[in-house]
Amino acid sequence: MSGIVTVAERKSRETARRRAPADLVMSEMRALGAERGGSFLIFGSAAEDRMKFDSDLDVVVDFPADLESEALEFVEDACRRQDLPADIHLKSRSSERFLERIRGHMVQMP
Repeated sequence: MSGIVTVAERKSRETARRRAPADLVMSEMRALGAERGGSFLIFGSAAEDRMKFDSDLDVVVDFPADLESEALEFVEDACRRQDLPADIHLKSRSSERFLERIRGHMVQMP
């Protein structure tokens, strides 16, 4: 019977599997932001330290216009390498209503 893995155990393992890559990607984003003069706004479960087995990494890219595409692709690639689902937005294309809604629940990097 020791080979049986419960649903709760699978969910717990997947939660841990997503948390570690999220931390790694956020560290990489912090470094790129400091190097290139932009920032990433992390919101949702990763920002509030409540990731679950089905969480993704919610990110708003806030970079100068000439670096925006590069920063967006950086996050996409970093998340893909870590097999981490992501929901990525450009600040320049986000509504004020959306930005206001996440403002009190986000972490800015760097």
